[in-house]
Amino acid sequence: MARLIGYMANRADRLRDAFDQERAAITALPADLRSAWGIGFYQGDEVLHKKQPTPDGAVQWSAVTENVRTDCAIAHVRLATVGGFSVDNTHPFRLRQWLFAHVGTLTAFEEIHDKLRADLPDFLRRNIRGSSDSELFFHWILAGLHEVNQLEAQTPSPSVVLQAISNAVAKIEGLVGPARAPSTLNMLLSNGRGMFALRHGGSFGYVQRTGVSDPTNPDAAAEPEARPGSPLLRYVMLVAGGPDVPPGYEGLDDQQLLFVNRDLEIRLHSL
Repeated sequence: MARLIGYMANRADRLRDAFDQERAAITALPADLRSAWGIGFYQGDEVLHKKQPTPDGAVQWSAVTENVRTDCAIAHVRLATVGGFSVDNTHPFRLRQWLFAHVGTLTAFEEIHDKLRADLPDFLRRNIRGSSDSELFFHWILAGLHEVNQLEAQTPSPSVVLQAISNAVAKIEGLVGPARAPSTLNMLLSNGRGMFALRHGGSFGYVQRTGVSDPTNPDAAAEPEARPGSPLLRYVMLVAGGPDVPPGYEGLDDQQLLFVNRDLEIRLHSL
């Protein structure tokens, strides 16, 4: 089973601890004995990747995040429904400062693929490297940002980004048509300064935490206070891809958008 994971925090040194605390929610289901995975994250102005593009055992997030210092990350465990296992098809995808990952499938993708690709601006069409439906979805969001001259903006208005996501969904669903089942378009998008999520089919949940518990003792109290000079860890975790919203998480409504800003404030919007 695929997993889509988003993380934003107030500290860059606690990713592994947060992933460990959320391990029950972010671990792929037992059927995922062999998994391909990727994680994209921000360190200052750099956008970095770690990827295992071919199935190679169950994902060990504690090992993946061991030396990753970041306060904003998107991680993905892939079940290859469209496009084979390769680096070019491994999420998250990146263009400039933007990271994107998706779980789900575009309905009738083989039928709409050529039209989706042909209608993109030429420079975005040339940037597509893989064969997945997810990468095309990402590039349609980028096309929406480009149309309003916000693709390279350092801090685009959240409303502009949300509109670009909405327009990309409308483009896809318009090509699919009302007679077919809607596509599953659960996705995460970030530029390092905010994170955007969409639930469109399937389930999608989020949780806000302060502090972490001892992972070896779930009954222990959360850390009482931070070290001098270090704030207590706060983070938002977003998880999609399972059959249900993880226990203790808030569920997004279908066709609902979520935005997390740099202060870890959450805002909800209808598609």
